[in-house]
Parts: sequence; C-alpha cells; structure tokens
Amino acid sequence: MMKGTTLSRRHFLKLGGTAGTTALLAACAPGGAPEAATSGGGGSADMPQTATQSIPELLGADMPGSPDNSRGWTTVLPDLPEGLPPAPGQEPIEISTTRRVDAQTKFGEGDSLENNPWSRMIEKLFGVKLTVAWSWSSSDEATTKYNLAMASGDMPDYLETIPSTIFIKMVETNLLEDITDAYDMYASQRWKETWAQYGDLPWIFTTINGRKYGLPRVEQLAQNDNILWYRQDWFDKLGLAVPQTFDELHDVAMAVVEADIGKGAPGTTLGLLANKSYADNWFGSIDPIWAPYGVVPGHWTEVGDELVYDSIREEMKEPLELLSQWYQDGIFREDFFTISTSDSIQDVAASQCGIHYTPSWGAWLDTVRNDPETVWAFTNNPAGPNGVRARNTQNSFTPSPFGFRKGMEHVEQIFLITNFMHELTEDYDRRFHGWEGHDYEFQEDGSVAQGGTFWHPWAIGPIGTRGDGMIDPRHIANQIHYQLEWANIPAEERDAFQTLSLEDPTGVTILGKQANLFILDTAEQGKLNRFQSLPTPTMIERGSDLIKLQDEIVLGIMIGEKPLSAFDEFVDQWKSQGGDQMTQEVNEWWATRS
Repeated sequence: MMKGTTLSRRHFLKLGGTAGTTALLAACAPGGAPEAATSGGGGSADMPQTATQSIPELLGADMPGSPDNSRGWTTVLPDLPEGLPPAPGQEPIEISTTRRVDAQTKFGEGDSLENNPWSRMIEKLFGVKLTVAWSWSSSDEATTKYNLAMASGDMPDYLETIPSTIFIKMVETNLLEDITDAYDMYASQRWKETWAQYGDLPWIFTTINGRKYGLPRVEQLAQNDNILWYRQDWFDKLGLAVPQTFDELHDVAMAVVEADIGKGAPGTTLGLLANKSYADNWFGSIDPIWAPYGVVPGHWTEVGDELVYDSIREEMKEPLELLSQWYQDGIFREDFFTISTSDSIQDVAASQCGIHYTPSWGAWLDTVRNDPETVWAFTNNPAGPNGVRARNTQNSFTPSPFGFRKGMEHVEQIFLITNFMHELTEDYDRRFHGWEGHDYEFQEDGSVAQGGTFWHPWAIGPIGTRGDGMIDPRHIANQIHYQLEWANIPAEERDAFQTLSLEDPTGVTILGKQANLFILDTAEQGKLNRFQSLPTPTMIERGSDLIKLQDEIVLGIMIGEKPLSAFDEFVDQWKSQGGDQMTQEVNEWWATRS
C-alpha cells in the first residue's frame, strides 16, 4: 500500500534498470535553471528571431513557462528548422485532421481543438494551421466515420489513430501515403535512434509488404497496467483493511456499499467500478480479476505450440461465475454494462465509487476537487486462485497508427513538428510543463497547482493526442528519474513546479509517480497478448461480429441474463462463425515467429 504526499527516494531508485540509463537525465541546477541551456527559442541571447521579434515575443501568451513569476521557470524551446518561423504576413499551410476527443478533452475559455495555446504556438513557429475535419469519442464512432471517409473518398490530410482493420483497407485501396522514405528523410536522428532500440516493435502495426504506411502511437511502459485504487479516507472511517485476496476485496466492497458512504443520492454508492469495457481497458477495467485465472478476454495465449483465444477457453468460466455472484450481491453498478469508460469515471469523480482497478492515474484529480476530504491510496492487486496476482499488459507501440492521405503535400511538416515536440517534451531540462492557466495555475501564496486543462489532447501526431503519445516508451519513467534530482535542491530554492512535483498538497501528482514506479516494479504480473500483428483477413471480415458475440455472453452471464452453461454454446458459435478460421490464420503467423 502507498499513500500520502511525499515522494520516496527509495521508490525512485527501485526503477534503476527499468527506465533506461541515467545518462539520459540532466541534473538541474538550484532554482530550476538548466545547467547548460540548449540554444533555442526559450530565452537565450542567440535564439532565432523574426525580422523584429524574438520567439517569446512572437508567441506572447502562447509561450510556455512562467519566467515572470517569482517562483516560475523558463521553458527553453528547441531550435527551429532553417527558414522558420515564417515571415510576417506569410499565409499558413492548412492541414486537415481527424481527432479523438472525450469528456477529459477540455479547453480554456474561448479555446477549442483548432485554437488553443499549442495550436497557436505551432502556427506561429511552423506556419501550419491545423483544422479538424471531424472528431470522435468512441471506437464505434471512429469506425463509422473512417468507413464513411473511405466510401466517399473525402479523406482529411492527417488521420489520427486509425483502427487497424480500416488501416489495412485503406492501404489495400491505395488511400494512404507510403511514408517509408519520408521517415528516413525527415525524422530526426534522435527519433530514429530511439526507435531502433526497440527493433521491429515500432513498425509491426504500420508495415505492409515491407513498406511503412503510418506512424505508431506510443504509450509509456505498462501504460494500461491496472492496480487497485481505494479511498483511504473511506477505509479509515469504516475500519476496513486493505484487501489481499478476492474474498477480501468482495467483503470490503460490500462494506462500502452497505455503509452507503458515497456523496451521491442515498443508495448510489458503488462497491467496485466496472463498465462495458470489462477487460483490457484504461480506467475501471476488471482484467486483474480475469488474469489470475490465466485468461484476459480478447487475448491470445500460448498453449503448447499454438496460440489459443482466451475468450473461448474453459478457464473463463470460474471468473465469470465469480463476477456474476458479485453482481448479484450488488457490488457493481446495476447498469454498468451500458456505461462507457469515460462516463464511468464520473462515478469516481462524484465520490460515488471509491474502489477501482486503474493504471497510475487512478487518484482521479476531479474527486479531490469535488470532495476535499478525499485521500486516495493504491495497493498491489488482490490475489486470485493459488495466490496468483496478474493483470493485462500491452505493447507500448499500439495498433492504431497515424496515417497520411495519399497525395498529401505536407508530410514533411508533420515530421518537423514531431521532431520539435520530441525535443521539447523528452529533454527535461527544457522545463516544458505546459501553459499557465491551463496545465498549471499559480495560487495566491506563490505555490502552483495542477490546472483543469492539459495540452496533450490539443496536440496532433505521435506526441500528444488524447491518451498522451510519446517517442520513447521510457519517457515517463525517465522524467520521474529526472525530477528526483530536484530533491537535491534546498527546499527554499525550488521553484513552484519543483515543489509541486515533490510535495503536492492534493497527493495526486505524487501518487501517480509512485504508482508508475510500483507498476514497473511489478511488471512480472503483466499478461501480454501473444498475437502482435496486424489483423488477419478473418479478423477484418468477421472480427466485429465475433466480438459482439463475445460481449453478449460475457456481460450476459455477469448480469445473470444467461446461465453459465450458455458459455459452451457460445464457444461452438464462435468457432463456426469464423473463429476456427481466425485461429488458423493466427497460428500461421505464429509459426513464422518460431
């Protein structure tokens, strides 16, 4: 169990061999100024200039950092490519994009996806104006809109995180640009060297017939590995112990429900969060209940010499029976099977649910804002059968690439912007923490607090986007290592952000870092889907129907609408409706990996 607001040096040092070499990390001089500031747009005397303005003057309020505050810091921007920023009055290049949004995509007053500090900075520095052709907030909506775009031929220039099945169709119908040569020409040397360390992994979901047709979205190591979060203040009030087994988790969840300790209407307190994305999910997933039984719905697991689809294995039955009993006992929200991931977060934010399986961001900030008495804590996942603790884990290079419309004229600009953002975000001594009044806010006492809006969803490309992309999967762990160096600065000499990072009064920032390191330290619990490739032909043709069939049986049994015995009938249906053919295709791929 971990809680509180002081970042432990011991937990940082545990990460030693996981996050990469410390040579990547620059020490920070007292007061937060970089010891050897890189030349660039952040404030050095020889920084690039327009005819009459320095870069900070050009950007104005859209310049990140807070150098004018007595406890602020200077953000040092990377050098711009030759010929930039554009001359005054030069018309910007317009690039149309698709964008993923959800309830956590927020803006400052008057801002939007097309007009925000990040987009204005990019337009001023690169002469690129990004317009939004259309957006989506769910995977079903994304699939519908991408299919419509293919059918109509009305394709935006730059396509954000294309579903894999649609990506393959787009390549087959010659709708996407081959970027093999563009990557070699325009990606920075640093970018290429970083991905080279991961061998073929960066390209397994974007390469067809040896050619690259997209850029992967990269997540941090163990991005979606779930651990158990709980309301320590509720547990203290009710005298509950931290659960170590599934039986104990059931009992504390029931105790919370029966005490009705939440802040909602009477009778609305939930025991354990769940939503219709019941496994392999980024908030409120219950995969740590499946995984100790050796299965994660949707995964392929090596059994003997072959890969077998977890969702049809006999090992599914026992956790299904357990979860069905928990639902009957009233642990889950009665209509959880209709609730999206994003909507289910509101139950946590509104203090109606205080126990959930979620990655390192489980100490949800809105809960603390809405209920100042909130004290979050996390613990290792309770053990299942035979004391096994396990959870879903994923490849950091995800199967949802960024693509470029065939014939798009400005591929180079996307690469140049990505090169710039790579340096800005993964060179930590540049001190990029977003924008004042958005990512962070200064308080009357001179301290700084996390803001309610964040730059990542505003940004396009591999770095940014909803879900926080990056170049190096070790980025977040490296960043935490770097911030450890701030503990060597005397407390009275730290700037406000350094203080926040080490002594966060809400506990959210510190807990997130502790949880991140804890997840990496328990990486052996992760259960990886062994099928790491683009969808097979049958997955493209029949995959969505088979997933619907799976959802119907899993959720139907969980809520008691179907008996456990219906599972065997589902397995027969799954096999006859394309599952057997899909299994054959998966194992043909598997044989090539041996």
